[in-house]
Amino acid sequence: MEMLIVSSERQKRLIMLFSRTTAKMSDKALLKDLDSYQINSSVYPAFKTAPDLRVERIRLPYGDDRNGSLDGGDFLYRYLAKGYVCLGDFVGQPKPDLTPWGVRSVRKQPKIGFGL
Repeated sequence: MEMLIVSSERQKRLIMLFSRTTAKMSDKALLKDLDSYQINSSVYPAFKTAPDLRVERIRLPYGDDRNGSLDGGDFLYRYLAKGYVCLGDFVGQPKPDLTPWGVRSVRKQPKIGFGL
């Protein structure tokens, strides 16, 4: 199980992609293929063309959605705490759990995504 975080430090935005199997694409190929992912956000077209995009790969325990949820939440919280906005609505499993960091709800930005 793998969670991919594609982020732009300049735009302070990110997307999360989940895969039950380890992604076989290189980071460069993944960034070139961002058009194949449907993210429901009005700012996604500008995000895809950002020159400073980077990919972070997080291995999550396969079959253990509870620990995967905590690990995913840890990485997501690190970005959101720095002011990043996650584009779109959450889609995928396991859903990152932010409650260990005291986050009970996220602030939704209509047609953009969510943040702290």
